[in-house]
Amino acid sequence: MKKFTTSTLCLLLASVMLFSSCSTIIQGSRQQITIQSLTKDSKIYVDGEDKGKDNASVRLKRNRNHAIAIKKDGYETKIINLEKRTQAGYIVADALLGLTGFGLAWIIVDAATGSWSKFDQDAVVVELEKSK
Repeated sequence: MKKFTTSTLCLLLASVMLFSSCSTIIQGSRQQITIQSLTKDSKIYVDGEDKGKDNASVRLKRNRNHAIAIKKDGYETKIINLEKRTQAGYIVADALLGLTGFGLAWIIVDAATGSWSKFDQDAVVVELEKSK
């Protein structure tokens, strides 16, 4: 009976250690964002970096906010701010697993990588207006 209890305890502890950083494992530290401009030949910038024309798909770090700019000569520039939102469920799960003594490092990992967060939208669709 003692051997079964020890094996069960080892399996339980291994599971807790493996899955204690649940948000990093489940959703990762980056989020895929699709950007589409309905205005032909417009340029897409994310945090000032050129990402191409008309359509882009980018993987953005969840640990900070990002700015998307759509530009074209003769049109008003459109800026969209992607804001991270903290998902409380992951914090609670990490905290509960942290009570076992094995989760503290993973709480730090999830907090630092932004894995607890999600952007308020997965897709951005924009049509620019002509300058006046």
